[in-house]
Amino acid sequence: MVKVYSFESCPWCNKVKNYLKARGVEYEVRDIELSEEAAAECQRISGDLAVPVTTIDGVHYVLGFDKKKIDELLATA
Repeated sequence: MVKVYSFESCPWCNKVKNYLKARGVEYEVRDIELSEEAAAECQRISGDLAVPVTTIDGVHYVLGFDKKKIDELLATA
């Protein structure tokens, strides 16, 4: 399951979500402003609350909007 840790008004978060949609990748949005649990998960994964964080396994992640790294992460799924 692909998860995107983000918040609503983040333009880079929206770029990641739009890119995943364009690729036909299903994902779950974890809004760190609305959910303390999501914020804690994001912090555990990346060590920070900077977003977007995209992960498929809760361990390996991509910080920011980096198409190449996102594609590499998806290739390991």
